[in-house]
Amino acid sequence: MKKILYAALICLLAGTVSAETVKIGAVQPLSGKISVYGEGFQRAINLAVAEVNAAGGIKGKDLEVVYEDNLSTAQGSVSALQKLISIEKLPLIIGPASSSNFLAACPIAEREKTVFIGAESAASDISQCGSYVFRVFPSDMLQGIGVAELTEELGYKEVALTYINNDWGVGLADVFKAKYKGKIVDEFAHDEGKADYRSELMRLKRKKPEAVVNLTYIKEGGVLLKQAYEMKFTPQWLMGSAAKSPKLVELAGQAAEGIVGTYPTFSKEGDRYGHYKRAFAAKYPENKLPIFGEYNYDMIHLLAKALNSADELSADAIREALMESSKGYVGITGDKSFDENGDVGATYGRWSVKDGKIVEN
Repeated sequence: MKKILYAALICLLAGTVSAETVKIGAVQPLSGKISVYGEGFQRAINLAVAEVNAAGGIKGKDLEVVYEDNLSTAQGSVSALQKLISIEKLPLIIGPASSSNFLAACPIAEREKTVFIGAESAASDISQCGSYVFRVFPSDMLQGIGVAELTEELGYKEVALTYINNDWGVGLADVFKAKYKGKIVDEFAHDEGKADYRSELMRLKRKKPEAVVNLTYIKEGGVLLKQAYEMKFTPQWLMGSAAKSPKLVELAGQAAEGIVGTYPTFSKEGDRYGHYKRAFAAKYPENKLPIFGEYNYDMIHLLAKALNSADELSADAIREALMESSKGYVGITGDKSFDENGDVGATYGRWSVKDGKIVEN
């Protein structure tokens, strides 16, 4: 009898502790091939959560993020989401990086009527995931147009095209091909996670393109650039937002010098961005600002606004409050007002590598 009473007391206390926080879930790549992104995302999320809690939290309770590692895979994303829904019973979950992983999981969130929000995934198909799905990062539809415009502005009438072989890469390439007015002399998808792309690069080198549009990630981009340089294949490399990172420069070394890319831009002047930069440096003095960290930071502050205004902490109430709270909401990455598909708008700028550093033009 004592054991039963003790067990009941433990359960009661556990429920009391849980009731002291408002929990949301997060499916993140904390290990695996894109963990280089996930570690930075987690830091930016935790920074924003700390600020939310310092300002009073959610209805007087601390906001808590329950992380699940998706192992950087689609199946891992599905499993992590199912655990957060079925076991943790969370009505709001942050979705994973990589459009393929997000797209694998979003039908489950929609079916289970769980609010699912992303801060990095850009595939245009995400717009069709459903009414419970949102993202604070712009669609590939906009970025593909941006890459095409950049290529034409630089005067390249003929280019080769290569892109990472997943939903993000294929979707972005499709938009680029539809919008680019010049000639594509060759194109192909390259696989994720390879250590050797020399055969693919030899194919490109034979075409002798002046420029290559390379829509890829950090690690793959670093390998491609470095091996091309070693092969004395030195076209003008044109890249997208997912490669815009000091880590790419670190991996590619001298081979990264002079590359040009496009990215969704926002002002880094003024108090708002200055605060983020100083706060991140204070909390993580050993770490550089992560790629797309600003979007994760904005996402948490927008979610906190919605959670505080929601009539109750159910998925339907949160969804309604999120749509309302986003109207005119301007974070450090710009206007986060959601359209009917849960998407946000964006403008695109240019970045390059000069003297071993990322420069925004």
